[in-house]
Amino acid sequence: MCSSVLLAGAGRAAQYAGAFLETGMGPRAAGMGGAFMALADDPAAPYSNPAGLIRSQGQGLVASLQPLSLDRRQQSLAYALNVRGELAFGLAWQHAGTSGLMARAADGTPLGRIEDGENAYQVAVARALGKRAALGLGLKVLRHTIDTPQTGASTGRGSGFDLGLQIYLDPRLTLAATLRNVRGSLDWKVNRASSQTSNTTDELSADAGLGVAYRPWKALVLAAEGHHTDAESYLGLGGEWQASPLLTLRAGLNRLGSGVAPAFGLSLRPMRRDNLQLHYAYTTDDLGAGNRVNAGLGLRF
Repeated sequence: MCSSVLLAGAGRAAQYAGAFLETGMGPRAAGMGGAFMALADDPAAPYSNPAGLIRSQGQGLVASLQPLSLDRRQQSLAYALNVRGELAFGLAWQHAGTSGLMARAADGTPLGRIEDGENAYQVAVARALGKRAALGLGLKVLRHTIDTPQTGASTGRGSGFDLGLQIYLDPRLTLAATLRNVRGSLDWKVNRASSQTSNTTDELSADAGLGVAYRPWKALVLAAEGHHTDAESYLGLGGEWQASPLLTLRAGLNRLGSGVAPAFGLSLRPMRRDNLQLHYAYTTDDLGAGNRVNAGLGLRF
């Protein structure tokens, strides 16, 4: 029964194609309720807003791990390079999967394990537009495999583009805009029990967003962003407070308008410098099946 549900979702529910991307990338954004579009300035920027790579310095790396309920798991790795100031590059990888699902026949007889894995590979470049703005472009490549007993592996392959803009009105105020999943689709080759295959294409849900970040004083930044997709519209709110050179605290509300997901987070700098940071975020699970924790490590060199 589980295999039937998974394969049916792959074959007909276009709005769920690449849905694992909606959980975001990196503990810092998660701790702010996802309201990171206008603030993005670290290696995870290719996901939130590729234009934010311009605000990164030198080389940086962010790795994160999210153990989820229902035997799901997700992890990500992102790298940024900005040595010239006006041109920056980024690479990112996101993985989501589940294990431990048992396929069963109609009479309940176990047939074997179901393996479900999704990967997104992103390449991004950002260019400064003078001193007041930056423009970013990202390409994502998607791979999805569902391997079930008796029918074998069904595979989905696809791609899409992301565009991002940040405008720095002054040191306190930043405006941002993004377009995600431009020309995005996932092409499926689905195996059937009759040893036949079928091919179908799912369109990735297009996402248009606007965001703002305001810094009332040096240690505090407040952010908000709105998104409109093919299926819904929602708002994210968040804040980040650098309590000390050692500790930064975050809080936020995610997906206002389609539900409420409170979020909390923090970062520790063991050497009181940005070279090494330990990140943590806690938020409710999008499926309403428990809560999720996002732990990560940030490096600058």
